[in-house]
Amino acid sequence: MKFYIKKLIFIIILTSISKISISHEFWIDPTNYHLSNDEKAIANIFIGENFEGSPIPFTKEYFKIAFLHLKDGKSKIKGRLGDIPALNIKKLSKGLNVIQIESVTKYVEYKKLVKFEIFTREKGYPNLIQKHKENNYPDNFIESYKRYAKSLISVDNFDGSDVDTNMELEFIFLENPLKNLNESKRILLEYKNRILSNHKVSIMSLNNGYFKKEYVRTNESGYFDFFFKKDTKYLIESVVIIEGSNKKKDNYAKWHSLWTSYTLKTPYK
Repeated sequence: MKFYIKKLIFIIILTSISKISISHEFWIDPTNYHLSNDEKAIANIFIGENFEGSPIPFTKEYFKIAFLHLKDGKSKIKGRLGDIPALNIKKLSKGLNVIQIESVTKYVEYKKLVKFEIFTREKGYPNLIQKHKENNYPDNFIESYKRYAKSLISVDNFDGSDVDTNMELEFIFLENPLKNLNESKRILLEYKNRILSNHKVSIMSLNNGYFKKEYVRTNESGYFDFFFKKDTKYLIESVVIIEGSNKKKDNYAKWHSLWTSYTLKTPYK
């Protein structure tokens, strides 16, 4: 009986997620970003906006790739189907640890252009709707999308550095963002392992219940400078939109979007 109840809850959660997943952030949110050596990392995966969303259960739909990057290599993150929180990681190394998540390719159907136009403008593509019309694409069409996420957690100390996980789209901290908070940090944005210059990035922060959202652009070298404040949780996010494959295997998707996010929480001092 318990198995059927759990399965029913799982189906309800997945159904609700599919309704909110259009044009929303995807991020990793550990219950504790700073651990001691004997603690395990527990983290939810959320879909939503502005640090508010619905947790995703552990499922192959969203976890095509799940790795923990440690100072001496990486290990595969395993989970049980339907688990919420989705991630329960027991073995970590001292210093910085990076969680990496990559979803499978998914699809969304637009029935009107207005929602797609709002989405593309918000993500830094104000002229894409014009290109859609020039291509004689219909108002009712399919978009494919894929999501990538990283999260930074520490164990016992803040020593270490970020890692390039070779995801198709990702942020990389060029300096340790948890140390020397009086100094600005450079955050690089890479697409297909190449720098992505002059690209829009949103930075959301949460401190003592106060939420803030700001926008920056990467420079010609593909990075931006940012001052992190102490005891603050951050969600950094960006989207790339390219031509879809327009092939049967991809539901004839006209456009393809790639989402990337990075979460961290700065220490008290």
